[in-house]
Amino acid sequence: MTKKTIAANKYNIDNSQISADALYVVEKLQEHGYDAYIVGGGIRDLLLGKQPKDFDIVTRATPEAIRKVFRRNSIIIGRRFKLVHVFFDNVNPNKFVNNRPILERHIIEVSTYRSNKVHKHTLSEHGRIMLDNNYGNQKEDAIRRDFTINALYYDPVAEKIIDYQNGLKDIENRCIKVIGKARTRYIEDPVRMLRAIRLSIKLGLDIDKESLKPIEELKHLLLNESKGRMYEEMLKILLSGYSVECINALIKLNLPHNTFSLLDKVFFKSQPDQLALNILAKTDQRLKETPDVSLVFILSGLLWNNIYNDYMELLTKGDSAMESFYESVATQKEYAYHCGIAKNMFSSISDIWLMQLEFEYPNIKKIDRLLGTPRFRQAWHLYTSRHEIGQVDPKLYQWWSSYMEANDDERITLHEELKRILQIGNKPATKKKRRTRT
Repeated sequence: MTKKTIAANKYNIDNSQISADALYVVEKLQEHGYDAYIVGGGIRDLLLGKQPKDFDIVTRATPEAIRKVFRRNSIIIGRRFKLVHVFFDNVNPNKFVNNRPILERHIIEVSTYRSNKVHKHTLSEHGRIMLDNNYGNQKEDAIRRDFTINALYYDPVAEKIIDYQNGLKDIENRCIKVIGKARTRYIEDPVRMLRAIRLSIKLGLDIDKESLKPIEELKHLLLNESKGRMYEEMLKILLSGYSVECINALIKLNLPHNTFSLLDKVFFKSQPDQLALNILAKTDQRLKETPDVSLVFILSGLLWNNIYNDYMELLTKGDSAMESFYESVATQKEYAYHCGIAKNMFSSISDIWLMQLEFEYPNIKKIDRLLGTPRFRQAWHLYTSRHEIGQVDPKLYQWWSSYMEANDDERITLHEELKRILQIGNKPATKKKRRTRT
């Protein structure tokens, strides 16, 4: 493994492309006598002509030393491998509260060089690294990186790129290659298999044959990962901007059942959920235009048909719409928790679901209040997605569309029109004595 140092201007890398906060962190660490580099996705994406989502920093300083440099603006996180989050509160000139621009918190993640010496007592029975706070130097750290294209170090002060693993060559060849023996590295951390697939699709790269080959044999190791970690990996897929392509690749891979509990019920079955696919396609498109997407909305859409199918079944048994719907939401709660969705997140998702009932059985006296609720816009997007697959009354959908755009006088007329629609098509969602479900 030979260290290569290359001038950044050879690859048209310019510091104006880099977050001012990241540059500050590097400069501050170097001022205190520590080397510090932008590493991984930040420099990789710039070399591929893409705008990085974030910039991670690596240094020889220990987490405790980093904390001393940035003091109250930082915190040490992580157990398997300690990291430092450095906080910045920046003014967002495009967002206002009471005519004043708001502050948004930005986090720069700083890690310490990892050693390539892994002690046996830190390994799980399956060979996965469970504890990794064994610090080393930059050369050792480069060996520990997952892919060659993520083992590039950029010093924005000296404006030089350091490459130990021929990552620059693999970027030029548009190839993802695991550092070391792929089989061994996947056993150390099985999530690397998912990361290789996601990055290959997101970045438009091919996975090297030797890196692709062991995935089929070792994919079952993903079942040993914690639900929390797999949930986080699922979110990266959903928010990648290429979620539909990633899902299709995972379906083709035929992952073991329960690898992703939530996705199993939605996509990994004989007939994938069309509503969920449509929502992910819309999310992918939106992410190409803005990073501002709602995870609450995405998850409400992915789980919606579980609620809806249960709701429709209860209606056939004679329950009222309100009773059936509330019971369907209640039965979904434990499943959502099992999938890794937190209680507060499920509460927000439930708000979006419950508004679907108000769309279908509107109460004239409550309509204006509904329009002002915090989750209305997300609930409307779900209702629109349902309309697109023929799951809602088209006359009622059109009425809501008209009402949202109408002025006060037009809304009075629309109130009368709604009465006619409800008499023709809908029965009121009356309450009924709850019976025990068997």
